Amino acid sequence: MKKTVARLFIPALLVMMIFTGCVESSVDVSDYLNPQAKDTAESAPKKEKREAKDILNKTEHLNIALQPIPGYLPVTVLQDKGWLDEALKEAGYENVEVSFTEFESGPPEREAVAAGTQDIGVMGNVPTITGVANGQHLYILGVAYNGEKTEAVLVPNSSSISSVADLKDKRVGLVVGSIAQDYFYRLLKQEGMDMDDLDIIDVKLSEQIEALSSEKVDAIVTWQPTLAKAEAQNVAKVLVDGTGLYKCENLVFGNMEYIEMNPQIVQIFFQQYARAVQEVSNNRNAYAEAYADKYGLDASMVETILEDICYPVAITEDDIEDFQKTADWLYEADIVQKKLDVEDCVNDIYANDESVAVYLK
Repeated sequence: MKKTVARLFIPALLVMMIFTGCVESSVDVSDYLNPQAKDTAESAPKKEKREAKDILNKTEHLNIALQPIPGYLPVTVLQDKGWLDEALKEAGYENVEVSFTEFESGPPEREAVAAGTQDIGVMGNVPTITGVANGQHLYILGVAYNGEKTEAVLVPNSSSISSVADLKDKRVGLVVGSIAQDYFYRLLKQEGMDMDDLDIIDVKLSEQIEALSSEKVDAIVTWQPTLAKAEAQNVAKVLVDGTGLYKCENLVFGNMEYIEMNPQIVQIFFQQYARAVQEVSNNRNAYAEAYADKYGLDASMVETILEDICYPVAITEDDIEDFQKTADWLYEADIVQKKLDVEDCVNDIYANDESVAVYLK
């Protein structure tokens, strides 16, 4: 069952904080538990809302993590437009400082999240779910993007490799601990193979094209825009992508404590993020031109990439099933030591809220 913790959390939080001394003693517990006892003029819902406001949404920061790839373009647009800052100020949160930090890939981003420097962010399913399984207090809040063609295996243009079976005993480079590893596992499984049938080499995203062109590896498993860059530089060709096999789920995640303590701020984030998704989806050509230099590609290639990307934002039951497949693989492959029930960390009330859905219709 998906969580509704952020909405149900307020009464429990208030009682817990009152009893543990987290609020000043001037708050009378009886006022909350029995509103009529002292103030029959104020209804319980109004009192709850007033007291919750005194405790929640008191943060002075909203630190957002992202990566410089087309799948996360709406986050970049959100940053460049300044919409989130404007919306927070309009809602009375003028003291909240919004910051955006870019990471090369999911594993270093996950490390920053573990260090407590990020509140909300976007990254692949593998680093997110790995973090949860390893004890990080994270919620899966939404689906940032997916798209079966956004993950693929590349081989050199001159390579004799023509099928997945031909990869047996070959050197395959990928970012270990990234979504590419999950995709490749499922691809190999479909072909009756596993990771032990090849030589897996951990290659940073920024070094993958060079590794392929210099024959340090025989193939790389990667995502956009590296796929397009390799083809544009006439270095590689696509052997196979995720079509019919892999959704390529990239997630919106959040620090549990931050989410629970700042529900209104989180909802504003999702509203403005969905607004940016709508903006990019309705103007792909314009944004492809505007951000082509950022991705090191010409505008037409960026537009092609964007056409292969879906920005769902909301979480469906099918998504949760796919998250669970990733969690099961991580456990079975001994990458994590905890068998995870993904539903326990899915909190979809923000992404699936009607105030977000209006931008996505």
